Amino acid sequence: MIFIKLLFFSLIATVTLSAQTCKRPAYINSLILTNSLKSLQKYPDIQRNYRDLEKLCVDQISFREGKYQWKMLLVTHPKHPKGPFWFLPHDDEQSAFDAAVYATRRYGGGFLAIMAGDKRYFAGQDPNRNFGDTLQTAQRCRGQHSPAPIYSKVIFSIIDTYRGRSLPYLALHNNKNGFGGGQGTISILNSSTNTPAYPAHSEIYQGHGGLQDEDTLVYIAGMNKTPNHSKLNQLLKSGINTKYERVSPQRNDCSLSNFVVLSKRTTDYYNIETEHGDLKTQMRMIDILMKIIK
Repeated sequence: MIFIKLLFFSLIATVTLSAQTCKRPAYINSLILTNSLKSLQKYPDIQRNYRDLEKLCVDQISFREGKYQWKMLLVTHPKHPKGPFWFLPHDDEQSAFDAAVYATRRYGGGFLAIMAGDKRYFAGQDPNRNFGDTLQTAQRCRGQHSPAPIYSKVIFSIIDTYRGRSLPYLALHNNKNGFGGGQGTISILNSSTNTPAYPAHSEIYQGHGGLQDEDTLVYIAGMNKTPNHSKLNQLLKSGINTKYERVSPQRNDCSLSNFVVLSKRTTDYYNIETEHGDLKTQMRMIDILMKIIK
């Protein structure tokens, strides 16, 4: 009988501790649709990472703006919720999601991932072209269907809640095989005036994975004609292919990188890109980047 009582109180204590550990700010609590990991098992991203996610704080959040009822997954480390925080805009990029789980477990912080039924677009809107909060901006951005002040405010409120104060804005993406850097592809072999490429290696491979793959790179961004040389050299010396996105109000595409530079007024931004399925390389790049930014 005593053993049963002790077990009962132990379970109560565990539940209470878990609830306290995963406590969210009031404004995030108001957005939570479910905090039951079991109820999210039907999603492939959850299925693949279920055991690891059990050790983290996981909430599905939802909010409406215009015709869009947005759904996102908020994941943070229970003991170290403040740290590197990643944004994942595309739900069809599975390796990026798996890499975000790895990053959260190893380095703390967390990530916010759009839930769009394993599709790149959410009800026809590219989530990474929806960071325009005025009519004027939306009219300029071909990829944005309507202004999204709520979307922009909610996402950056969450990011800034969990992003370590001295840490940059971070994103994770997967891309298709670049096929030699043809126009319109994400490839270190594809360079332009407004997005110059800086290969870290004398020889670049096509479709083999690893740091020398043409699809393996980091995006940085800013308004100057050339990137910050110190930042660029750190990445190149670490073996990271780097592309620099030159941002301006005239070329604003309503992406996360453009919003960070134009609205948050900082160039402290990194986006890790690897080919679909190359999780090993994406994890390796996270490890390298953490050494650079810390």
